[in-house]
Amino acid sequence: MSSARAIRLPDRFYLPRLDADGREVRDVMPWEGAVSYATDGERLGVQFDDGSVAWLGRGPLADDGTPPDPAAALREDFDGVDFDALVEGIRSYMDLHPILKTVWSDDLRALDALRARAPRPAEGAP
Repeated sequence: MSSARAIRLPDRFYLPRLDADGREVRDVMPWEGAVSYATDGERLGVQFDDGSVAWLGRGPLADDGTPPDPAAALREDFDGVDFDALVEGIRSYMDLHPILKTVWSDDLRALDALRARAPRPAEGAP
């Protein structure tokens, strides 16, 4: 595969900001440290300021040929998070930007799996 090159996707893939004249511009990447979307001609990814690219879509297969467990990969990152609030927030954001339904569908399934395994607070507890 060839090396990654930066690309500009439609505005709906970016977060908004206000320019000096107060107009809304959509050019903010939705990931901390991301500088652009990228492609190598076959895959779409997110390029970060250190030059690394996180390719979107399915990750590599494990040595035994099984797909990775997305819930396992996310478990440590989301330790202690209120999954109900997180998942509902993501769903409402996806309702505003329907293109994200296909982009984030696997991630949302992984978060739902983590939410199902997360311990629930005792009834009446804050």
